[in-house]
This record gives sequence, C-alpha cells and structure tokens, in this order.
Amino acid sequence: MILHLDFLKKKLSKPLLFLFLTIILGLTPAIAKRAIDFTLKDLDGNSVRLSDYYNKNVVLIDFWATWCVPCIKEMPHFQRFYDKYKEKGLEVFCITIDGPESASLVKTFIKRYKYTFPVLLDTESKVVALYNPRVIVPYTLIIDRDGNIQYVHQGYSPGDETHMEQKIIELLEQEETGKVGKFSYQINEALLNRNFSDKDYVDRVREGKSSQILNQIDLTLTGGPFLLGMRLDTNLDFSPMEEEFSLAKRFLEVDRKNFNLRAGDFYYSVGRGLLFSVLKTFEKEGLEYIIDTTIDGGKVAFNYGPFSTEFFGGWIEREKSSDEEDKIFDKILGGTLGWRYKNFANLKFNFLHSRLEKGWLSGNKNVSMESISLDVPNISEKAKLYGEFSLVQKDRYYTDERIHGHGLYLESGFFWGDFTLLLEFKDYKFLDFEYNRPPLLETERLEILANQFDTSATDVTGVSSQVTYFSQRINSLFYGKFSYSKFGKHERNITHFFAGVEHKFKSTGYLDFLAGYRIEDTTSLIFYSTAGNTFHYQFNFTYPLTSRLSLEADWKSRDFKGESFVDYPKRYNYYERRSFFSIHYSPRWIITLLYDRTTDPEILTFKNKKNWWGGQVEVRVTHANSIRIFYGSMKGGVKCSGGICKFFPPFEGLRIDAIFRF
Repeated sequence: MILHLDFLKKKLSKPLLFLFLTIILGLTPAIAKRAIDFTLKDLDGNSVRLSDYYNKNVVLIDFWATWCVPCIKEMPHFQRFYDKYKEKGLEVFCITIDGPESASLVKTFIKRYKYTFPVLLDTESKVVALYNPRVIVPYTLIIDRDGNIQYVHQGYSPGDETHMEQKIIELLEQEETGKVGKFSYQINEALLNRNFSDKDYVDRVREGKSSQILNQIDLTLTGGPFLLGMRLDTNLDFSPMEEEFSLAKRFLEVDRKNFNLRAGDFYYSVGRGLLFSVLKTFEKEGLEYIIDTTIDGGKVAFNYGPFSTEFFGGWIEREKSSDEEDKIFDKILGGTLGWRYKNFANLKFNFLHSRLEKGWLSGNKNVSMESISLDVPNISEKAKLYGEFSLVQKDRYYTDERIHGHGLYLESGFFWGDFTLLLEFKDYKFLDFEYNRPPLLETERLEILANQFDTSATDVTGVSSQVTYFSQRINSLFYGKFSYSKFGKHERNITHFFAGVEHKFKSTGYLDFLAGYRIEDTTSLIFYSTAGNTFHYQFNFTYPLTSRLSLEADWKSRDFKGESFVDYPKRYNYYERRSFFSIHYSPRWIITLLYDRTTDPEILTFKNKKNWWGGQVEVRVTHANSIRIFYGSMKGGVKCSGGICKFFPPFEGLRIDAIFRF
C-alpha cells in the first residue's frame, strides 16, 4: 500500500490525491456510521444530550431554519411521524440553525403550527458543522438504536417523506444488535467546477483564467469523549494552472456531561449577538458564496447544578486586502457566567475584549464589552421574554478619543390559541463591531430586499411586531409584520410592513404569497441609493401531480422609486424580478429553469445586461450524495444570512456542484 501511495504522489496533484483517498475511505464499511454525540438546549432552556436516547429510540434529526421554504413544506410530515410512531420508539429532534439574531422567531414559528416534537437550538453552528458542513437545509438523518446513522437525506421534494417513513418503519422493527464501534469517522466532500464564458470578466477579473475548481473535504473522527475534525481546501485555476492547498480548519474536542474543552477552530456566539457572533452560514449558491468565520484558539465550559461558565480566547484570521500583506489576526477573549433559576429563567453575565489590527472601515482598535441577559423561555405556555443590555468601550486608530456606547434588545412572544404575537425593540449606540451581528428586525425570507437591509449598529432605535393566525380548519396561516427604525446620525427613517397567507393542500401541496411596502427617507446623500419607496411581492407554489412527481414555481418582485435630492436631482428608479420553475421527481432529480430581469444600476454597472437565463439539473445519486449542473447566467447581487450581507458578482458559463458524504 505504501508503494502504491508513493506512486500516486508522483502522478497526482495533492487535491486529486485527497479526492482519491476520500473515495477509498468512503468505500470501506464498518464503523463509518456512528452518530456524533452532542448537547443542545431546547426551547425551554433544558439540555438535551443525543446519547441519552441510544438503546431506547430510533432518532430522526432534521436541520432547518425559519427562513427555509422547503423546511416549512417538510415539517408537517415530521409531526405526523412523531404522532404515529412515538409510542413505538421514534424520537424526533428538529435542530434550527437560526443564529442568535433570528432566534426570537423560532418559538413563535413552532407555536403557530402547534408542532409538539422537540426543537433544539444550534445558534453557534456547532452541530450542523459536524453533521452537515455544507449547511444545506433541510437536511435529515435517521439513527438506529445502536447509535449508528442509517439514513441521510438533503433537500426536500414532495414524495421524499414516503422514503423516510419506510426507513423509520424498518428501523423500528429491528432490535439492538450491539454492533457499536469505539471509533468512527465521517467524510463530507464538496466539489465546485466553474467554466466562465464571459470573456471580458475572464480577462479583467480572472487574469485570463477561464476555469476554476474548488474542493473542500471535511473529516471527523470520534472515539468516546474525544472528537477530532479538520477541513482541507483546494483551489485550482486553469489557463495557466495554479494550485493552492490548505488545512483550513482543525480542532480537538473533549466532551463530558458537565465539561467541554475544545482547542483549534470553533464557532461562537455571546447572547443575541450584541457582543459577539461568528457562525457558519448556508452555501445557497455554492462554495464561493459561504460566509464562514471561526476563532482559532480554545474554549472551556463547565456546568455545576444551576451554575454554568464558559471562557474562550484566540484570534480570527482576516482576509488580506492585497497579496503583499502578511496574515492579519484580530485577537479576542471573553466568557460567560450563568445561573438558572429552577426551570423558569436563565440569567447570564457576559464579557469580551478584542484587539483589532488596522484595515477595518470602522477603524476600531481596542473593543471591550459587557452585557447582562435574562431569558424566560416559558411563562405558563402563554408567553416568553428575553432582554439583553450591553455596554461598549472602544479605542480607534488615528484618534485618542475613547468612545462609549450601549446596546439594548428586548423580545417577547405571546400565544393565545391560534394567535401568536412577537414584539421586538432595539436601541444601539456605537455598537458597531466587526464580529457582532445584533438583530436587524428584518426577515431573511425577503431576500429580494437583501441589499436594503441595514447592518449599521450606530445610533439606531427600532421596533417591530409580528402577528400570525393559523386556521386548522382550512390549514392556512395568515401573517403580518410591521417594523420601524430611526437612525439619528444620518437622519434616516425606515418603515416597513408586509402581510401574507400560507396554505397547505393535498398533503404535499403548498402556496405562500406575501406583499409589502418599504418607505425610507433621509437627508443624507450617503443613503441615496436606498432612500425611496419599495413595493414588493413574492410567491412560492408547489403542486403534486403524483406521489413522486410535482411542479414548483417561485416569483419575487420589487419596484423601487427613489427620492430626489437637492444636490442629486436624478431619481434612482428600477425594478427587479427573480423567478424559477422546477419539476421534481422524488427522490432522484430536479430540473429547474431560472429567469431574472433587473434594471438595477448597481447590477448593470458590471455588465449592461438586463435578462439572465439559466437551466439547472440536480441529480441525487443517493439520498446523501448529489450532483448539480447549471448552465447559463446569474446576475449575482447581495446574499444575506445571519445578519451578514455579502456581494457576489454576475456569472456566465457552466458550473458543476457535487456533494459526497461517507
């Protein structure tokens, strides 16, 4: 075997060698299916440990998010599984990947549909990064009574629930075998190939390189309380060929019932993101679209009765602004002291200090923060309450002035029969920090408005209310939301309201329609591009033709009419349409036709092109492995997730995404 590997090293490049080894490892059976143990909080603040359900239950785990439309379509089937098979030994855990900035939506979401299965919070991306590194939602796995993963499925098409139910019945009929390995591994590989057909883009931006391959391999090893993980990244550019190979992530973790120690890379959040939050966000459009930030250092956590404490520290590697710069590291440390009063309330004291290198637009140098938070997750099944107050002290480069600020966030939910009400309030003053993401009071389901989300946390006060009514008789949800934010520094005001209806029919049929209006006024030319009135609407429709074949249509639209300024008299008007039409055949393939049209000047500056067409075929080789082929053009734009927004350029050509799990 050593001779063969030496031969391979001579003939194959590093990325191809690792791809070869991945396939070889994936073909080996035996111990590669052991579920990784974890502990998460449920909606009432109770700790749930996966291993406590071994040898008792078949466990279905689903990763989802409140902004994920396929998740909304799929979750009624999990409730049906839970009602039908719970007494026979099935346990269902739906793990939300909503970050701390949108965690307020989770309980009202569950209450409005009257779901009764346990819901767990993974607000730090810890568990989803282990089981589902590509963060594709929904993502479902089923674990047998020996703690082995027997079924994995990504995405959702109407009819997929039939195959899940068949697997559940099969595993419930099986007895424990006792075949549990002491050690196990999991491998997740994502491969992206892009071939650019836009010659101008290739020449100007990519220096003549018309093809690119990105490859990521996540490897996790577990044995007893120990967990070892790493991620290998490879970038290949052709014409001419260049190779970049790196060990992007690596960590070692020791996990006991009341003790956890981790060294290496990790994700972390403090409170509702007012102080600090670095997460792994979804890769909706492929590897190059991910927002993935970690701390490289260590953290330790203890629990003793009602008391808990966590300490963390390390550095965050920042992207370089030029090839000549050395690596830039921002140092950070902090911790949390917590006390839980019976099963009623959680009180926490949080602190953080960071030292930032030059280069950030905000110019922060030293940042210290302290906060206190109170969480009352369940008040007689009728209400919930959360509040957090933080103080900020900052030193900036190029000035000796010391800046003091604060952050206040309040959230409450009320539940009366078929009605739910969510109220949120924020007041931020100089809370802008490079690694926090406090609540925006906007919703990520409105991606058509993503580039109008405001990420500023300087001198802003806002309030929002959301009300829903669920009619079980007609299986429909009616909802509406109102929000208002005032920015004192820029004399800017934003008022936004929208309403919609969601209806489920014929078991897997689905219709969601919403429309809204956004009004922004300002006296500052800084925000001339978003100041004005926006009318927007969108719908998603799924219609089942047979038990396995279904049609899906999606349309998003906005019309923007800008304000006129004294020094900028020209109105900034445009419209945008986003649409796709899909044919689903469960569980094997999805064919999609995409069409976008825009007159947005920001998009047209890259390429004077208003119409963007594309076709895509997704083939699920197995329930866990898939290949997606896209050909055409994509106009790019702004993608927002977890309060972080990022711009991606237009693309024209061929792209192939492949995901393999072993």
